[in-house]
Amino acid sequence: MSLLLDSSILVKLVVNEKGSEDARETVKKHLREGYQLHTVDLALPEALNALWKHVIIHTDLSEKQAEHVIEDLQSIWMGLNVVSSHEVTYRAFQIAVNNRLTVYDSLFIAAAKCQSAKLFTADVKLFKASEKHVDSLLLQ
Repeated sequence: MSLLLDSSILVKLVVNEKGSEDARETVKKHLREGYQLHTVDLALPEALNALWKHVIIHTDLSEKQAEHVIEDLQSIWMGLNVVSSHEVTYRAFQIAVNNRLTVYDSLFIAAAKCQSAKLFTADVKLFKASEKHVDSLLLQ
């Protein structure tokens, strides 16, 4: 049993924002049930970009706080099974074209499919597109 975390969930695991507590509880529950955690290599730069937004745009995180958050993110990252974008390139592109979805989002669907994993996301658009392809879980 596998759970694939997208970037939105990774950010919620390390930053206190709407849905963070529910994301943490959901991940803990799946770990207790024996699930392996996965993500795509793209998730790290996407999560870092979201942290940048918290510092520069939302200004709800200082640079110093962001350093600690990045340490937490790196610790979580080391415990994940990371799927290389290279492994799912063609499948992701096909999903993107057939569903008029970004390749970025399609990589998560393709990786979940490749790993026979449930996709966990807070992104409604990604969730709706993924339902046709994989078992998906939307953070409410």
